[in-house]
Amino acid sequence: MQNVLKRIFNKKISAAVLTAVMLFVSVFSMSMIASAASFSPRLSAPSSSNKYYYSNLNVFYRYGYGMPNCTAYAYGRAYEILGSEPKLSWNNAEQWYGYNKANGYYKYGQTPKVGAIACWSYSYGGGHVAVVEKVENGVITLSNSAYSGANFYISTASISDPKVGGNKGWNFQGYIYLGNFSSSTSTTQATTKKVTYTTGTYKTDVDDYLNMRSGAGTSYTSVASVPSNVTLNVTKVSASGGHTWGYTSYNGKTGWVALDFCTFVSSSTVQPTTAKPTVQPTTAKATVQPTTAKPTVQPTTAKATQPATTVPAATVQPTTAKATQPAATVPTAAVQPTTAPASNGEVSFAIGDVNLDGSVDILDATEISKFAISTAALSDVQMKLADFNRDGVVNVLDATEIQKTLIIS
Repeated sequence: MQNVLKRIFNKKISAAVLTAVMLFVSVFSMSMIASAASFSPRLSAPSSSNKYYYSNLNVFYRYGYGMPNCTAYAYGRAYEILGSEPKLSWNNAEQWYGYNKANGYYKYGQTPKVGAIACWSYSYGGGHVAVVEKVENGVITLSNSAYSGANFYISTASISDPKVGGNKGWNFQGYIYLGNFSSSTSTTQATTKKVTYTTGTYKTDVDDYLNMRSGAGTSYTSVASVPSNVTLNVTKVSASGGHTWGYTSYNGKTGWVALDFCTFVSSSTVQPTTAKPTVQPTTAKATVQPTTAKPTVQPTTAKATQPATTVPAATVQPTTAKATQPAATVPTAAVQPTTAPASNGEVSFAIGDVNLDGSVDILDATEISKFAISTAALSDVQMKLADFNRDGVVNVLDATEIQKTLIIS
C-alpha cells in the first residue's frame, strides 16, 4: 500500500510541476510577445538621461567608450529593445558578428529585419555596427553613432545593396537578430497616420541636432547642424531614401533637412526665431556719451582729414623743459615733442591733433570724448592740442567742434 501511495503522490507532484512549467512557459511567451509588441523605431537621438546609453548599464559607457561610438550606441539600443542586458560582444565592431556566430546567442543571417544589428568590417581595419529601425518599400532605415563623429544619425539603404549603404572598403558581414519584431512593427506602421509634407514653416524636433545636407538624401555631405526648436522656412520638398526632405536655410547655410524630424507649423513662411542679426564690422571707434547733459555729435564712418592749413598749428620745441603756462591762456603751446625733430629743429602739430598722428580727424574727437568722461588720460602736450575751441578747458565741446569741422570740410 505504501508503494501504491508513493506512486500516486509522485504522479501528483509530477502533474503539479508540469502544470507550473506550462504556466511559466505561457507567461514567459506572453511577456516575449508583449516585449515584441512594444518595439518602436528610434529615429531621433536618445536623451542624455537615457540609462541604456548613458549609465553603467552600458558596458562601453562604463569603461570610457561611450557615445559618440557605434558600439556604445548599438549596445544601448539592443538593451533598450530587449529590456535586459544583451549578449553582444564587448569588443570592436568588426568582431560582433563572428562573436555571436561562435557563441550562438542570437540567430543571424543576410536578410534585413527590424531590431537587428547590422555588422560591417573594414578592409583597412576596424568596423561598424548599426540598428535596423525600419524595412519598408524596399528601403532599410538604420540608426547609427560614429566614433569621434556624429553622436546620432539615420542612414538608409536599398535592400538590394550588398553593402547595405556601406562606403568603399566596407564589407557587410550580416545581421544579428535580437528577436522577431516584424509583426508588431507592421501593425504599428499600418495604424500610423501618413503625413503629407508641404512647403511652409517647420520647427526641428530632435534630442541632439539635425543634419542639414547638400542634397536630399543621407548620402550627401552635412553642411550644418541644426539644434532642436529652430524655426525653418521650407521652400522645396523632395522624397528620397524613405524620408521627405525640405530645402531651407540656417545660419547663412542652405541645404536639405529630413522633415520626419520636424514639426509642421504653418503653410506660410515666417522669420526664423533663432536667426541672429549680422552686424557689419567697422573700424571707427564709437564716441561714448558723456555723463553730463551736454550733447555730442555722432562721428561718421567716413574718415575726413582736416587740411593742416585750415587749423592753427602748435609749435613744439625740441627741448626737455615742459611749458609752464596753463593751456587756458596760451593759444599756441610750446611743448615737449614726441617724435624726432624736423631739420629746422621744430615739430609742428595742428591744434586738435590729439593722437599726434599728423592729421585732425574723428579719432582725435574720440580721444577728447574719452578724456571728458574720464576713461582716458592725456599728456600735457595732448591737453594743449585738445583745446580746439581755445576756451581754456578740454571737454566734449572741443570734440564736437572737431566733428563739425570735418563735416563742413
